[in-house]
Amino acid sequence: MKRVYITLAVIMLFAWLPPVANAQHFGVKAGINFSDPKAEVKTNMGYQAGIAVQCDLPLWFSIQPELLFHLKGGQVSAGSGGDTRPFGLGYLEIPVNIQWGPRFSDDRFRIFVQGSPFIGYAISKDVKNSRGESYGWKNINRFEYGVGAGLGIQLWRHFQITGQYNWSLGDLVASGFAEDEFKRIFNESNFSGYTVSLAIIF
Repeated sequence: MKRVYITLAVIMLFAWLPPVANAQHFGVKAGINFSDPKAEVKTNMGYQAGIAVQCDLPLWFSIQPELLFHLKGGQVSAGSGGDTRPFGLGYLEIPVNIQWGPRFSDDRFRIFVQGSPFIGYAISKDVKNSRGESYGWKNINRFEYGVGAGLGIQLWRHFQITGQYNWSLGDLVASGFAEDEFKRIFNESNFSGYTVSLAIIF
């Protein structure tokens, strides 16, 4: 089933690439995220930053592919005293935002809803065990994929503010290779969660 999700995500991504070649607007984007891991893992704030391409389509639709560096993380228990230690993974991520919403006042104001299939690959990590040693990449499922849904506004054509929830459909643990301690802590965890972002479109 996971392979089916991955295949669909890749197909959806490449299906939208032709309009990007005739892109109408480019931009930069940054924001914060609050991951919602499971099991023993608690939430922590991260951030995202990157570039965007916005293409207007008929019937108030638009498509906005993005290339982001997305830092996601959480906190895990560091011992019996109730202390926690943070961890984080940095992903190179490609969401494809499919937006719909009416434009008002000669395009000075727009409100929209969006759906966002995404794929990502972990390129950096700060994940340590109880002895302060870094876990190797063999423990981590570096490939991430999922879908988001959100609401946004765009002002004066150039400023876009979006709030969204992203469902990650993969697990953090590379089940066939992970160490027992890593499996115990991060079993059934992923980086589903909320994002709030600002894009400046030129």
